[in-house]
Amino acid sequence: MKEGLTLRFVRYTLTIFLIISINFLIPRMMPGDPTIYLLGEDVYAIAPELVEELRRSYGLDKPLLEQYVIYLQRMFCGDFGYSFSFGRPVLEIIAERLPTTLLLTLPPTIVGSLIGLYLGTLCGWKAERTIKKILSTGMLVVYSVPPFWLGMLFLLFFSLKLNLFPSGGAPSGENIQNFVSHVFLPFITLTVFVASHNSLLMRGIVTGTSRGEFVLTALSKGLPYTMFLHRHLIKPSLPPFIVYAAMEFGFAFSGALLVEIVFSWPGLGLTMWEAVIARDYPLLQAIFVFSALTVVLANGVADLLCVITDPRLRRA
Repeated sequence: MKEGLTLRFVRYTLTIFLIISINFLIPRMMPGDPTIYLLGEDVYAIAPELVEELRRSYGLDKPLLEQYVIYLQRMFCGDFGYSFSFGRPVLEIIAERLPTTLLLTLPPTIVGSLIGLYLGTLCGWKAERTIKKILSTGMLVVYSVPPFWLGMLFLLFFSLKLNLFPSGGAPSGENIQNFVSHVFLPFITLTVFVASHNSLLMRGIVTGTSRGEFVLTALSKGLPYTMFLHRHLIKPSLPPFIVYAAMEFGFAFSGALLVEIVFSWPGLGLTMWEAVIARDYPLLQAIFVFSALTVVLANGVADLLCVITDPRLRRA
């Protein structure tokens, strides 16, 4: 078991290092120059000396390798730099926008996991064949749709066509009705996205579990249906489902960043889009690293839960 934990630690360490390295290169491979955004094209053409001074102040005149070494040193010291476009420290911006993103990620992950648990059990056990086909087909279709595209469909139908909800933006004031109207569509988008993933997984798990001999034994005892369902079908299916649900949070967090752009929700996703437009390297790098580390951390928690919930792995 100790060797397994050591290998996992080495694997995650290498993964994080690769993420940080690739994250450094991606913004610099993008076309465009951040100094053009800051000074404007006119100044860029008329006063090249001002452009060079600005590049020196941000360290963009240094060779790429030297920039990379400085980037690593600052990263490991917890310094993510200064945002070109916002004119503020990057960590300060992330700390301000992160709670808004978590507000859009945590509730849909929890609700979507519970819905997926129920629907997957219904499809994996003795439901009517027609119901199984309808639910399974619907879940597969939603599973194949990117969350941001699903959000655009909801926006088109519920906001533009029916005019039931605002088209985007942040809730203003402390009015609960105003808050619910703004958060409803992005919440439903992510909930449906998470529920479709989890329901397909739970359906496969329950289908495999129902073939076990202990299920036949439990049925032969004449137990009440609800007791049988919870004790002898759902309970043994929970360990792999919990592991996947932990991983789902990381993917839901990444998906929420794109959904935020669709609904103009003022979180890290919209901030990332603004940083892309401005070629704001430090802010882009910090958001990418934070998103990737969230996925890695979710996978690490999933591995830990797998060891905790499966006695066979603890003996390995």
